[in-house]
Amino acid sequence: MSKEKEKQKSTLQSNLTRRDALKLIGAGATVLIAADQLHSAEASRSSPSTQTDAVIVGAGFAGLSAARTLMRQGKKVVVLEARDRVGGRVKAAKIAGRAIDGGGMWVGPTQTRLLDLIKEYGLHTVRQFETGNNIAEIDGKRLTSSGETLGFDPQTQAEYDRIIRDLTKLSDQIPLDAPWNMSRAEDYDHMTAEDWFVSQTKNIAILGFLRAFVRGVFTADSYQISFLFFLFFLRSGDNYDTLYGFENAAQAWTVKETMHQVAVRVAAELGSAIVLQAPVRSISQDAAGVVVNSDKGIWKCDYAIVAVPLPLSVRIVYQPVLPPERDILAQHMPMGSVIKYWVAYEKPFWRERGLNGMLQSDQPPSAFISGDFTPSEGHPGLLAGFIEAHNAMAWTGRPMEERKKLVVERLVNFLGPEAANPIDYEDQDWPADPWSRGCYGASMTPGIMTTVGKSIRQPHVRIHWAGTETSTKWMGYIDGAIRSGERAAAEVLARLKTEVQPRQANRFR
Repeated sequence: MSKEKEKQKSTLQSNLTRRDALKLIGAGATVLIAADQLHSAEASRSSPSTQTDAVIVGAGFAGLSAARTLMRQGKKVVVLEARDRVGGRVKAAKIAGRAIDGGGMWVGPTQTRLLDLIKEYGLHTVRQFETGNNIAEIDGKRLTSSGETLGFDPQTQAEYDRIIRDLTKLSDQIPLDAPWNMSRAEDYDHMTAEDWFVSQTKNIAILGFLRAFVRGVFTADSYQISFLFFLFFLRSGDNYDTLYGFENAAQAWTVKETMHQVAVRVAAELGSAIVLQAPVRSISQDAAGVVVNSDKGIWKCDYAIVAVPLPLSVRIVYQPVLPPERDILAQHMPMGSVIKYWVAYEKPFWRERGLNGMLQSDQPPSAFISGDFTPSEGHPGLLAGFIEAHNAMAWTGRPMEERKKLVVERLVNFLGPEAANPIDYEDQDWPADPWSRGCYGASMTPGIMTTVGKSIRQPHVRIHWAGTETSTKWMGYIDGAIRSGERAAAEVLARLKTEVQPRQANRFR
């Protein structure tokens, strides 16, 4: 046997210590895993081995869901995570002594896979606060209205409603499994969302709002993304109104214990299968199986599932090399850019003025300036918002204090001098995160979906792909990540089953 094969057979299986298990929680999260659970995970370590049924790369919701599905079917898995925590683009943070989400946090009524997890692990949803008036800044004007309405004049509202109806009719025609088969798919793929917007209206207010919508939902600009991809994304998340709205929509609820705690609960179930601080450097495969090389060791397996952001997945060295279509897709499907911020006040003073804290704008740096996330006891007053798209590119990598000054000045501009004195500030610079390089998800540029887009879920021999970008339903959202992990696990289970049957039959020959 060669030295290389001897090396691959060396004993490099992960050992989950009590300290490693605590790291799963991530800085700032509420510790909700009981000590006996940690002890159980530690005590149940299997003997060290490099051989497993499947290796999952990435411990975000996609990777965790894939591993959970496989383990519940009796398969042996290892999850290799580059970070020192689980959750991926869902991250624990703290402000004014309270646990908050530095990443994804919302869940809506049709995001059923995520809702199932929240219920299964005994966590609780909290309805998004909307009581009172919102303020929308559009075309240099401040419009105050109740709930989620925008306060447009009747003529502008009628034109806006027409455009949204037309968008919904078009997105309803998208086949989710194969959007490239839509009628006029190539025409729509060759234009940007911006091209379509300006072809439909000359109303500056409507154009400003639609551009802000794209920045707020895609964390990219409307001139960057394919219109066909835009339509697919709307259909994947039900429709435009669902993606924009709060009540009975994509942003209906948050999780009382934080969304990151959902990931923590799944990780606790997986126990010693998770190996942290283990970035994967290369994956090689042949007819006999797969070899995954990470900073924490080498694992051999029958199949691998890569569940990291698509643009980062091609930084891994593959042997044999990836098909050109997959590489081209990753190069033309960049991550969105966003910086999420939280601002804490002694109390939610805006409520006393009949405002719900929901501030929107078509001006930089934020499309969604803030929403109200004050806890049920009424203090501290918490606002959260985002710096998106090209504005995030301008502010990434800069000192947090500079961003704090920018955000607070913007809040003062909307809410008055009381906003000038926050008791705490926190933000998450997602483009600067080396293991995400952006958030919320990746978007296709023009001409990509109808050429190489269909490669997004196609396995590379023994390597399967997961991640919210690969989901047909709720792409770009946590629910989509969960669905993608379950889908990739089902693909692997089917292949493992077909391989076992011939082996069993051969016993009787």
